[in-house]
Amino acid sequence: MKSVKKVSVYLVPLLLILLTTLIKVNMTEVLGNRTPFLLYTTVVIFATWYSGWLIGLITNFVCILLIIYLFLEPIYSFSFAPRLWVHILIFASQNIFLSMMGYALKKSLKKSREAESKLKLLLEEACDLLVLRDKSGKATYVSPRVFEMTGYTPEEYIKLGFDKLVEPEYLEMFTGKLNLLLKSPNAHDVIRAAFKRKDGQVIWLEGDVYNYLERPGINALVSHIKNVTVRVKLERQKDEFIGIASHELKTPITNIQGFTKLAKSTLYDKPEKAKAFLDRSENNIQRLSRLVNDLLDISKINTGKQTYHFETFDLSNLMEETVQSFALTHPEHRFELINEPNALLKGDRFRLEQVIINLIDNAIKYSPASRDIVISQQIANGRSVVSVQDFGIGISEEHLQAVFDRFYRVDSSAMKFQGLGLGLFIASDILKQHGGNLWAESKLGEGSRFSFIVPLASLAAANADTDGSSYFKNDSISVSYNALQNWLEVRWLGYQTRETVETSGLIILDFVKKTQSKYVLNDNSLVKGNWSDSSDHGGNIWFPMMAAAGVKYFAWVLSEDKFSNMAAYKSSEMNKSDVLVRFFKEEAEAASWLEEVKSELEKRSA
Repeated sequence: MKSVKKVSVYLVPLLLILLTTLIKVNMTEVLGNRTPFLLYTTVVIFATWYSGWLIGLITNFVCILLIIYLFLEPIYSFSFAPRLWVHILIFASQNIFLSMMGYALKKSLKKSREAESKLKLLLEEACDLLVLRDKSGKATYVSPRVFEMTGYTPEEYIKLGFDKLVEPEYLEMFTGKLNLLLKSPNAHDVIRAAFKRKDGQVIWLEGDVYNYLERPGINALVSHIKNVTVRVKLERQKDEFIGIASHELKTPITNIQGFTKLAKSTLYDKPEKAKAFLDRSENNIQRLSRLVNDLLDISKINTGKQTYHFETFDLSNLMEETVQSFALTHPEHRFELINEPNALLKGDRFRLEQVIINLIDNAIKYSPASRDIVISQQIANGRSVVSVQDFGIGISEEHLQAVFDRFYRVDSSAMKFQGLGLGLFIASDILKQHGGNLWAESKLGEGSRFSFIVPLASLAAANADTDGSSYFKNDSISVSYNALQNWLEVRWLGYQTRETVETSGLIILDFVKKTQSKYVLNDNSLVKGNWSDSSDHGGNIWFPMMAAAGVKYFAWVLSEDKFSNMAAYKSSEMNKSDVLVRFFKEEAEAASWLEEVKSELEKRSA
């Protein structure tokens, strides 16, 4: 296309010169015998406009030669009467002047269009969605981002009325505010309401709306709209949290006050009862202290001021001490501990104890009808894997995805169980600071198992078995090149952390470059745990690097572990490359798909 444009720059002026010359030569009787200055002036101006000033100057010179040779007496000669010099100079000068004006106008128009395009782009990028409406409230322009936000194309969105877009309970409020704005020139308001996407999903949109109907050049009601669904959700969670916090803090304070009064009234005549009341007051003080500490921890995490004191200690000893403490304070429960010795790690002993206590506390809290709690600490590939299992109420899959979110409680509305919904979020952050992660497995009505993994102090670089070009294996990953199928086969092994995921990702990338594979069979079926803290790296960095190395198709075999699969889906959703990702439950299905796309690609290239 560029080569055609380049040729036309020279060809179009030449064709115009030939066409004009033929018209003049063959239509002399109609046009007259006078020199065709006007016709050739038009040719020069158009040539300059279309092909640039340099081609315009050349065209001007060629036209002068043609006029002298074909139309000035004596014809077919480059000689002419001296009196015609003035005509030729005027012709040449006016052509140059008009060409320069035309070329300047063209450049000015081009700059104007570019400026308009940049302004439009900036306006559209400055917000999630830009909508212009006329004085009746009808949309006249909708930016392309409307499809990403609502699922509607701009054309579809323009045709829809507010009754099709806004949720019924917010429609009256929305139209009322909009009508008030329409009646108030230069007014501004912020309108937030729940909207329906094309797929039926409800989202929250917030718009800065300006009445510029009377402003020249705009003449529209301008709305800068953002998707605030996440913010609204957080605000609601905070509102719920404030209610829960008020209830949770008020209860122990009320208890402390009541038990203290009872202790005072029985202190002299019934000292044993007074001691019992004081013991219960002490329990409530401890509960209150934990609530306050959670609030302080969340504040420090938010501001990045949470401090850690790392030292080398034996996690197996900490596990034994913690479980023994729970056995003494909760004699109604049976605690079974499976504890592998010599789990030396470098970390903050107090903070990791806080994590373990939180998990056991939750196991007790959410299994009111069950007495058994199973706690294990085992070593795998230089890392300690700790699990706490209960046989209580369990968690539905819907709630399981959000249990580590800030302020989240599975049953927050009923306030059935004590707590602020901060413990697991704090525990997750503590483990991230230790190079580990936290995950959960649960079935509603059958109980839950919460687990975390942390690297031991003795963790060394995994010994690798490799030939350097077609095969690699260590404790985290196995990579092999299938020469027959011309694809790379990757198998992830066991528990993964951010460090193992990112390191293994670079190994895969290296083998992609060495084998020039366009296809990857990525098997996660053996992966355990949660590697979601690496999902953003996978989508934003690793997939684009794989695409740059030549990968086109990525067949992903899922794990049996839900948290591993959540991380996989998240990484794929964040994929900022043209690598096509497909998920499968079985390796055979994944291989079959790769064979299909490979065969189709080969047919196209044949």
